[in-house]
Amino acid sequence: MIIVIDTFVCFAQIVFGQVVMNYLKRCAESLISTHMDNRRAIFILGPRQVGKTTLLKHLMEVNGYDNSLYYDIERQENLTLFSGSLEGIIAKFRNDRINHKSRICIFIDEIQNIPDFSKTIKLLVDHYSEEFKLILTGSSSSLIRQQFQESLTGRKIEYILYPLSFPEFCLFKQEEKIAELLDKGYRQEEYYPLHLETDKMKTLMAEYMVFGGYPEVVLQNNDKAKAELLNEIASTYILKDIRHIFQIERIDELNRLIRYLAINIGKEMNLNKISVEAGLKRPDVQNYVKVLESSYIISQIVPFYSNPNNELRKMPKSYFLDLGIRNILINNLNSPDMRTDKGELFENMVFLNLLHKQDVLTKIQYWKNKYKQEIDFVVSRADELSAYEVKYGSDTDNHFTAFTKTYPQAKCRIVRFNYSYKENELPGYF
Repeated sequence: MIIVIDTFVCFAQIVFGQVVMNYLKRCAESLISTHMDNRRAIFILGPRQVGKTTLLKHLMEVNGYDNSLYYDIERQENLTLFSGSLEGIIAKFRNDRINHKSRICIFIDEIQNIPDFSKTIKLLVDHYSEEFKLILTGSSSSLIRQQFQESLTGRKIEYILYPLSFPEFCLFKQEEKIAELLDKGYRQEEYYPLHLETDKMKTLMAEYMVFGGYPEVVLQNNDKAKAELLNEIASTYILKDIRHIFQIERIDELNRLIRYLAINIGKEMNLNKISVEAGLKRPDVQNYVKVLESSYIISQIVPFYSNPNNELRKMPKSYFLDLGIRNILINNLNSPDMRTDKGELFENMVFLNLLHKQDVLTKIQYWKNKYKQEIDFVVSRADELSAYEVKYGSDTDNHFTAFTKTYPQAKCRIVRFNYSYKENELPGYF
């Protein structure tokens, strides 16, 4: 089971010149708490620097430090321990524990660094789950799923932690009332107060579109500090990790592909065209795209169709999971109004809003027919079908008529940055 959750966050307040860390509870905590008492291992996956370690340490506090043990696999002694025998690991747990009467929660950070650990987890869950509960984090979904998929069937539950959603971003910006309204879900008839904050919402959206939702970045006080931290996250935590984990020798090729995808967010991914324009071999493009997706740099959506004769079915589109990372990779942190790609930025933000609301029953896709009529996002859930056209400015052109000829049950709306409270239109923070 895979569950997408809002990010656990840690909000810094300045009190008398000192930084005081206040943990802000998110819905993820209640989701995870429902699985703390069962035997299954909990996997919390997501990119670096989004709050996974903060989450683990908060869960330790909730669980009680006497009933918790924490191991950071980036420490060599812990990597050595968990690369060894099951007997040695059990002995270490029993030696380190403070409370010898209760079940102990074992928190393990950055598990993708441990080779061939799936058999050990399987044995711990099958034979020691009454004594130990496993909660693990990882930054590479493909490596973890590749190692653990078969042997851990029915023995684990996965959560995905992304950079901050837009409501969480607003909370970080100390806009608590706005964040609360957004967290409930935007409805024109119910949350008219948001319309009264139009200028403030545009300012918040613009910052989110430029600097993204990495918690530490959002907390910086000026644009220069944000840029420096984004550069550090991109170069040190993301690209360096990718190169190390996936043993990529030609990192310059990966960099070329990332830049190409960053410039072409929301466009169809024709692998032959990409290989020519990025100067890469087609198989390498395929492999690198998989690496970027499994490392939570990009996410792909595929076409929506039911009529194979009239609708295109092949090429996916890609979006970045954090716009700050995207923008630092192309060296452009200008405000949206000064950019030629503001429409693409806003489209990516709308995708992120949809992604944060996604559950296991929801699919996010796009639609295009052979006449090149297109809908930016089609969201299907059970018997519900919604179509969204994304507009930064005042443009009203859309292909809803063509879409509803085939899908008359669909709800169609324009999502607009310059929103003015119109029927069948939504703001970017819907």
